[in-house]
Amino acid sequence: MKTKNLITILIGIASLFSCSNQNDAVNEVSLEGQLVKMDINEDKWPKWMLGDYIYARDHDFNLHLGKLTKTEWQKTERVFVCGQGHNEFGLMALSQDNKGALYVLDLPVEGAKLFSLTIIRHPDNVATIKNPTNWEKYDLRQLPPFLQNGDTFVVLSDSTILVTGAPANDMHHVLSVINFKSLTVTPLDYWPEDDTPENLTEEKWITYTSGSGIKSNGKDRFLYWDNSGKLAFIFTIDGAKTNILSHIYSDRLPIPGIDKTPSTESIHCCADNDRIYLLYMNSNSKGEKIEKFDRKDPFPMGNTVEVYDWDGVKQQVIHLDKLGKVIMLSKDSKTLYLYSRYMQDGSDPYIYSYDLNTLKP
Repeated sequence: MKTKNLITILIGIASLFSCSNQNDAVNEVSLEGQLVKMDINEDKWPKWMLGDYIYARDHDFNLHLGKLTKTEWQKTERVFVCGQGHNEFGLMALSQDNKGALYVLDLPVEGAKLFSLTIIRHPDNVATIKNPTNWEKYDLRQLPPFLQNGDTFVVLSDSTILVTGAPANDMHHVLSVINFKSLTVTPLDYWPEDDTPENLTEEKWITYTSGSGIKSNGKDRFLYWDNSGKLAFIFTIDGAKTNILSHIYSDRLPIPGIDKTPSTESIHCCADNDRIYLLYMNSNSKGEKIEKFDRKDPFPMGNTVEVYDWDGVKQQVIHLDKLGKVIMLSKDSKTLYLYSRYMQDGSDPYIYSYDLNTLKP
């Protein structure tokens, strides 16, 4: 009787360890993509995906809007004109708040000034977005000189936004909070810790802000990443304090003037309120792993997507059947898009869609 009980206990313990090991294992899956028809929007380059709509730039940096589905990028229509005239914009960065309002940050082509922030509360259609009478505009030219070097930002409240940038007179910051109503800037205390001397402020600042991105879980957690290498972390904000909760990647980024060659690895991120999707790139356009920097094919591509929760715990690894440089997520989080951007060999760029519903049990 005692022997039977002992065997039962051992079987139970074995089962417990088996379940534990299964829970600890990260599920790896492979997905086949569907080519998205996009030739109708020739000479338009997707820049932001907000909801199920893509805002794309043309040669003159005007912005065009068109809906993206699993099968096609529908014909776009110009919504914002780049220029110096009335109701025109300089370089633009776009974001949305939790209620779907569209925010347009107007940036100079060069210089240390922000022009304006425009809010469109109900961007229901192209006509609404284009109509200046629907624009709620805040003049930012009275802000202290400020250097902004990223094209993504997060809306924090009805008066504040989180951006990658720093006051022009103190570049020892990567992230800042701008109050566009009171016209104040609060630089956050994060500054990369590595072995580069502090007198390389400008070079390091450019590395950690140019091509960087920030996302939010819609609550109080934020994701920062930089596509110059492999750096991504989850953080919260407490006043001017940056609390880093988890490093997804924490590699030292190559600093111009110090490192002779750029990184052969890169990342790109998208996210919703539940998950972070991180595209890891270390291959050339032929799918060959990049061993050293190649000026003829300098921009890494990839097809491995790592999925994390907002605690920084890896949940899944998705292997896509195509290579790309950018990932985007549909509004309902059911479709992942992979975008090639420009192709070094002169071939047409492409977008593939991947059905994430197939990943659910």
